[in-house]
Amino acid sequence: MSSTLRSAAGQPSSELGPFPLSLLAVEQRTLANGLTVLVNRDLRVPVVSLQCWCATGSLHEGRWIGSGISHLLEHLLFKGTATRTGVQMVQEIQDLGGHFNAYTTYERTVYHIDLPAESWRQALPILADAVLHPAIAPEEFDREKDVIRREFAMVEDDPETQLFQAAFETAFLRHPMRFPIIGQIDLFNALTCDDVVAYHRERYVPQNLFLIASGAVEPEEVFSVAESCMGSEPRRFLTDLPLPAEPQQVAARYARKTFASELARISILYPVPGFGHPDSAALRVLALLLGEARSSILHQKLVESESLAEEVETFAFAGPEVGAFGVEARCAPERLEALAARIREEVAAIGQAPPSEADLTLARRLTLARSISELKTMAGKAEAVGSGWLVARDPYLKETFLRLLLGVSGEDVQRVARRYLLPHKENRVDLVPVGFRLPARRSSAATGRGGKAVPSLTKVGGGLRMISLENNLPLQFFRAAFGGGLLSEPKGKEGICFLAAQLLLKGTRSRTAATIAREVEELGGSVAADAGNNSAGLSLEVLSDQWAPALKLFLEMLLEPACREEELAIEKRKQLSLLQAERDDPLSLARNLVRRTLYGTHPYGGTILGTEESLASLCVADVEHFIATVLQTNRLILAGAGPVDPREWQPFVVPELASRFGEAAGLSFPPLPPLPSRPVRAEERAPGKEQAIVEIAFPIPELVHPDQLPLAVVGEALSDLGTRLFVRVRDELGLAYFVSASRFLGRQAGYFYFYAGTAPGKEQEVERVLLEEVFRLAQEGFSEGEFVRARAKLISEETMSWQNPASVVTSSALHELLGLGWDYDERRLLRLKAMSLDEVNRVLRTYFQSQGYVIGVVRP
Repeated sequence: MSSTLRSAAGQPSSELGPFPLSLLAVEQRTLANGLTVLVNRDLRVPVVSLQCWCATGSLHEGRWIGSGISHLLEHLLFKGTATRTGVQMVQEIQDLGGHFNAYTTYERTVYHIDLPAESWRQALPILADAVLHPAIAPEEFDREKDVIRREFAMVEDDPETQLFQAAFETAFLRHPMRFPIIGQIDLFNALTCDDVVAYHRERYVPQNLFLIASGAVEPEEVFSVAESCMGSEPRRFLTDLPLPAEPQQVAARYARKTFASELARISILYPVPGFGHPDSAALRVLALLLGEARSSILHQKLVESESLAEEVETFAFAGPEVGAFGVEARCAPERLEALAARIREEVAAIGQAPPSEADLTLARRLTLARSISELKTMAGKAEAVGSGWLVARDPYLKETFLRLLLGVSGEDVQRVARRYLLPHKENRVDLVPVGFRLPARRSSAATGRGGKAVPSLTKVGGGLRMISLENNLPLQFFRAAFGGGLLSEPKGKEGICFLAAQLLLKGTRSRTAATIAREVEELGGSVAADAGNNSAGLSLEVLSDQWAPALKLFLEMLLEPACREEELAIEKRKQLSLLQAERDDPLSLARNLVRRTLYGTHPYGGTILGTEESLASLCVADVEHFIATVLQTNRLILAGAGPVDPREWQPFVVPELASRFGEAAGLSFPPLPPLPSRPVRAEERAPGKEQAIVEIAFPIPELVHPDQLPLAVVGEALSDLGTRLFVRVRDELGLAYFVSASRFLGRQAGYFYFYAGTAPGKEQEVERVLLEEVFRLAQEGFSEGEFVRARAKLISEETMSWQNPASVVTSSALHELLGLGWDYDERRLLRLKAMSLDEVNRVLRTYFQSQGYVIGVVRP
């Protein structure tokens, strides 16, 4: 039986009021064996997302609860079937231009393929075969368990994950949400191959699966292909797994963990009802008001005004039957207790008085804008359909829940704050540096209540260039792309580009940072600034009916930044915190080690964050000079994407910018150090970490060099499941959890690097095997199959990028800025299609036969 599913359970729209979201059109059919197929037909872009959902996650592991068997099975489903090896399976998808991956959560396991529309008919049988008929061989089982043990090590090295897991372990005593999705290592080690085979047979039954196709497909054709490849799977018994009820919490709980870091982190959780409870919508709005946006209460007070934290955020998580309302923050260790006290004060205060109507309007606009943004891609739409179907058998549940959110009143928010954020319901977890001693805690921790998108280029007088792209999604995006990056920074002033970009957000001559944050969010928007190795940028996205006031504010931020002393101090503190956080990440340590070794004191030897010393030397005058001479020049490119006709917004821009910015100074590059003529090895220790990182870098030319595109093909051919590097290092030898390749691209030079994460003690072997593979590759070259597969993936990624108009104009503006041309994406695609295997193998011989490379090793 099939049906077209209507939004909001068929209620007349007049009863629900105006609602601007109607972006899904879902048809559904249930096969005779109980497997459901949901199709969202959307012909706007020639892309399809296929997703097979199993209603089983870490909560449903039954007699294996806490072992992570759901996640282990997810990995093993990529190891092949009776008719295909794992490598063949992945390569067949890549040959179709597809991207095959999976993820596991508490309540689901999802296998997904995103690919060009013309290939979905060939991809769906492969997806069905992988999910329904895995061949789990004992040798693959042992090898994959070793791989996941390295993933355990990665989790151990991630402070945010450690904090989150510790908070849930503290808040839940009986509910299986107390276990991490990856499992507990001793229970994981006890799993056998027979356990996983039995688990697959028990949980991956047709009536526990559903398939989603979103994109340029015809529903009847999807139903037919799904019937042919999934309809013959017999229905089997499926055991109900009731989840244990969580006992009422009667007293506050506290836990503390140490972590090898210079920073402290805190999490405070309160138990709340699960999904479907009438209070869920009000709790979601409460989280938005309290700490999900730049203008939120906690961010403005604790980060911007009082400098107690570098980051703070809140969330309302609604799981099956239970949920959690959380506050998480990062700070200097000595501020931890003061921060905890202020969080409690603010949580208590929101229960004393309802929020204003203006605050609620802001929250509603933010919710609407974010929800629309999540539906930009076919994968996002498929995920929305799947989430709704999983928890409520309603593919339009996202829209239904948004209606509830938009109806939440100030009194509702105050009521749920008073009901759930109670002192005796608090679960506090601190993650503190090793050796850090907290002051003695009080007996009670809690004192308060708690088709292809083609942009176009317009040039006007004064050298101003504008890029525009029209589309029908009701979001308007503006982007200013600046020259900048590492080469623009004066000696001793490293980190100033990133700092200057952030200060564009922090006030103008007539507006404070808080006013800007507030006004942007009242427009249903978000604003962000960034800086990279070669450029910087400022972006603003709002609901399209607010484009005119948004553009006026955006231009004021570009033209009249204030650079106040107090804001400079706040941003320097945040940037310093990011530098410290980098030292918690072994991959970042390895990256920085290789750069220093290869480039020495040249700007490429540093990072965009600078150093503690350079940040300390920066003053307001430095930043104002940098903004005036590097950012506010006619090199700037302004881009816009959205439903507003460029002929409406560009006339506002021209008189403001064309005559205001001066001519940019010519680019001058400092001399590069001599390239290494022999292998150079550098090592660094990372005490307290659980994994070692090996990175090997070979010099390559500047980013506009013609060889960069063949090198991109090389990178793609070595950076995914099924590549020769992955199969050799991870699958056959079990030496690393991850292994991949990438490029550092600079205007003056760059390097291509191979990297892997491994167990301490195995780094030398990893280094040896990586070099063997690199030199073999340089000598023998890729096979025709490897080349065709990598090229198809790159072309596919290009097609995927067309889904997001903001990404299209951002990329176009950057290419124009760097001298590649605003239409480089178009030309790049044509050149990719015409590229030959000989061209790729030539660049392999050119750059990877050299003995002049750098090896960086980071180990505990």
